Amino acid sequence: MKNTSIANTLKSMTTKQKVSYVWDYYKIHILSTLALLFLIISFTYSQLTTQETYFDITYIGASINVDELSHVDDSLNQIVLDGSSKEVINLDSIFTDNSSDNLNEQLSQKFMVKIAAKEIDMAIVSKKFFEDNYSSDMFLNLESLEGFSLLPIDNDEVIKRNDSNGNLASYGIAINKLNLLKDVNFASNDYILVAIANSERTNRTLDILKVFLEK
Repeated sequence: MKNTSIANTLKSMTTKQKVSYVWDYYKIHILSTLALLFLIISFTYSQLTTQETYFDITYIGASINVDELSHVDDSLNQIVLDGSSKEVINLDSIFTDNSSDNLNEQLSQKFMVKIAAKEIDMAIVSKKFFEDNYSSDMFLNLESLEGFSLLPIDNDEVIKRNDSNGNLASYGIAINKLNLLKDVNFASNDYILVAIANSERTNRTLDILKVFLEK
């Protein structure tokens, strides 16, 4: 009966009156339905467009041309992932020059926090940063990677230091030996590519190193 009554009421109204009537009596239902649709669409879009991090590399040091780094990032994604829309290799940067000592310290701490959170798999660091931190077991012994000894790299291109047991180990590769970085104008040639010891994606590290070394 109620539906018949509403139908009869609407029948005698103009279009404008009908819209006003429906809005007055059903606006909560309409708004709730629209909000639900918005949430469903947003969630669906997020699921379809979100990319999983395949590997994360972070540069920390003096400012360099971000476009040059971007080209390296694009190359890595194209070669390793074939331009996948589902996964992505991130090449981030933290510039520590042209700032106060306090800000430099904050930026370095930001880097350390990302490592502690296991967000970084590999890094490009200055020689000083390397020397200050390699003894803290921050960097992975590259010789622990199965197949590392087969990489096309000379012994003098590998940065070696004694590990916690006093044994000589390989902790990095000089950037001037890495072909993928040859077009990046670093502030100096003393930067080193290192793998982060607590990375949860070390099974992919060797493949990434191969790309850096490709002619």
